[in-house]
Order: sequence, then structure tokens, then C-alpha cells
Amino acid sequence: MSAHLFPFVESHIIDANLFIWFERHDSVDLLERAVTDQNVVLLLPTRVYEELTPDSYPYGSPPIEDAIEAGWVELLEEVDYSNPVVSATMDMVRQYIAAATDRPEHTIEQADAEVGGVAATLLEQGRTESIAIYTNDVPAFRGIERALSQHGYEDPVQIVKAFDFVKSVENRYQFSG
Repeated sequence: MSAHLFPFVESHIIDANLFIWFERHDSVDLLERAVTDQNVVLLLPTRVYEELTPDSYPYGSPPIEDAIEAGWVELLEEVDYSNPVVSATMDMVRQYIAAATDRPEHTIEQADAEVGGVAATLLEQGRTESIAIYTNDVPAFRGIERALSQHGYEDPVQIVKAFDFVKSVENRYQFSG
């Protein structure tokens, strides 16, 4: 096992599937421990947050709220759709996912495109020089990767397969004191 759970990047953007896995397995505390031990803050796009906080959440307040309050997850502001790089990135992400999955573009989740929009925003504004995106949605990541490369940002973005990351966190923290 690698000594490093997290890639050496400045920004860590999460998709819903990462947090949902830990939540469903009642192990959000393992994720918190990994994040805080490594002094990382997970960045949460607004639409991903909305996926994690449904109106009909069955158990009171969703765990993502506690993570935000504790400071190891940061809820980002909505992306600026009037920014041409952001809107073009999001359009390209939706188009790529639609083509890769043989689905109509209007059925593609907005959250998938917004992850790309957030990455474009952070890079274009100079708020980061490198990004890891934690997801299991390979078509979404490939769409983000291609869209960002159209704007000259191909090198600073990498995928972290969420389920591989989950296994690494569990292996490191599940049975340790």
C-alpha cells in the first residue's frame, strides 16, 4: 500500500459517490480521520452538495453537514455560468458523457458537469495549480479531462477512483486505534 492516501495536489474535489459510500457503510469517521490526518480539505461543488442533502433525508441532518461544520469539507460557491471557460467546460462534459453512455444530453446530471465547472473555475482564477477529482464516474471524469484540455489545463488534473480510495482508507484506518 502506498504511504500516501492523497495525491500531491493542491485541491481535492469530490463527487457524491465518494461520500455516499462512506455514509452507507457508516464509516464517515474513517474518511474524516484520513482527511484530517493528512491536513486535506475536500471541496464540494454546490450541486454535489444538493445530491448529498435531499429534502427527504431519513435520519435528521446528513453527515455532510457535520463534515462542513467541522471544516474538513468546504462547500464551494456556485460556479459562474457567465464565464465562457466554465460554461464551455460544463457543456463539453455533458456532451462527452452523453456520447460515452449513449444517453440524451438533457438527462445528464448537472452535478457531473459542475465538477468540471468547479475545476475550470479554480484553475482559471489561479486559485490552484493542481486538482484531484474523486469519483467513480469515468465518463464524467474523461469529459472533464477533455474539456479542460481544450482550455490548456490537461496536466494539472487527475482522477482518483473513489472506490480504490475507499479501500485504501479502510485498510489504513478501520482497525487502527
